[in-house]
Amino acid sequence: MNNPSIYVVVVTYNGKKWYDTCFQSLQASSIPLHVIVVDNASTDDSVVYIKEKYPIIQLIESDKNLGFAKANNIGIRYAIDHNANYVFLLNQDAWLTEVDTISLMLQSFNNKDKVGIVSPMHLNGAKSALDGSFAEYMSSDFISDAYLGQTKDEYPLLFVNAAAWLMSVECIKKIGGFDTSLFVHYGEDSNFCKRMKYHDFKIILNTSAAICHDREFRKGKEDDYRKLIFKQNDLQKRLEFGNILLDIDIDAFIKSCQKSIKKLYVKFAFSKIPKYKEDLSFYELVKRSRELNKKGGQNWL
Repeated sequence: MNNPSIYVVVVTYNGKKWYDTCFQSLQASSIPLHVIVVDNASTDDSVVYIKEKYPIIQLIESDKNLGFAKANNIGIRYAIDHNANYVFLLNQDAWLTEVDTISLMLQSFNNKDKVGIVSPMHLNGAKSALDGSFAEYMSSDFISDAYLGQTKDEYPLLFVNAAAWLMSVECIKKIGGFDTSLFVHYGEDSNFCKRMKYHDFKIILNTSAAICHDREFRKGKEDDYRKLIFKQNDLQKRLEFGNILLDIDIDAFIKSCQKSIKKLYVKFAFSKIPKYKEDLSFYELVKRSRELNKKGGQNWL
């Protein structure tokens, strides 16, 4: 595709220390980029700073913290409404390492069927090693080839985090946005990748392109926070039941909860009913999510 329209979506929240590095790397890109910032109600002077220093950026201000999933969906919707061909999701604490990073990634879409996401390599903030978490997503083929010094240009992946996704709008229109019924922050990218596989879209790692992701300094704190969020929101359960690759009989769970609630009313065990009603609401939510995600289309946007 000649001169594709590429929109970059950056969700910001109190991340001013990274903005210059992030935004200037996008401005220096060898291929023109339209940058959208969705600010999640930052409490520092992020909004003022972006308006004054980067007036060309399309800034969308939220009056509350919407979380990663919904904020990105807002940016994706804006990009689609403005005739984007590709949408590049980039974390506020990440940046392009070279001016041709995006153009290299675009090559992974050329003449290939059903490529939905292309990921660059993720380096740490010092550009001295792979980002620690990113290394966990690598296939055994990549690890073997890297050791032997014969790395290929591309590798298929089952999952890569959404810190730097170049997405085709064709894929988005088929699959939709992040599932905001089940996810707010954490888990939405894993869910999306499973939905991609269900709809036969591929994730490609382009080893010629790279970004830096500056998060090593908060490794321990981030792991603890992730565990807390997973526990508080029962995210493991949401990931499992929301996975449309798994054949789960949600109606059976719903009927079981309804039956238990009726029995508890008969037994006057009213104190136990709220827990079953909570479970029932969850399974009904999951049922709607699974039906929409299997059908596809521009859900959640």
